[in-house]
Amino acid sequence: EETIDSASDEIRDLLRKSRNIRPGETADFQVQNQDQILDVVSSITDIFTIVIAGIASISLLVGGIGIMNIMLVSVTERTREIGIRKAIGAKNRDILTQFLIESIVLSIMGGILGILFAVLISVIITKFTVLQTSITAFPIIIALSFSTVVGLFFGIYPAMRAARLNPIDALRYE
Repeated sequence: EETIDSASDEIRDLLRKSRNIRPGETADFQVQNQDQILDVVSSITDIFTIVIAGIASISLLVGGIGIMNIMLVSVTERTREIGIRKAIGAKNRDILTQFLIESIVLSIMGGILGILFAVLISVIITKFTVLQTSITAFPIIIALSFSTVVGLFFGIYPAMRAARLNPIDALRYE
């Protein structure tokens, strides 16, 4: 490892002599070592990671908006049920908790489907290419945590809307 630079210089000198390139003239060749190639591959991998993270962020946002829309429709369709529950004594906290749990369950199911899809893609990549992939517990935990937080965050508005319904108006709703 200590002689890589001096070996590169010797190779450069030998190539300049064998190709009759005088000092000061530009060389018609390049000498690269594995460290330089590794740096290029590393920078490409970093760019790829940033692109994947951007796609994942957009997917989380779209998924969160989808969860919020589903929950808003659920609140609208179950307005009478919410009114009945409140009329017989359910507190706002109970309604809020119910809809937040539903939102979180939806997002966790989506997270599990995403993890299964990632495992499938990983197996396909390993089987049909020279690349070796591995899935560890840490990214799975992070993915499920993010999906839970997305479900909680985007479920708050529909849950609060359901909890704030007036029982009398909710019972009249058709």
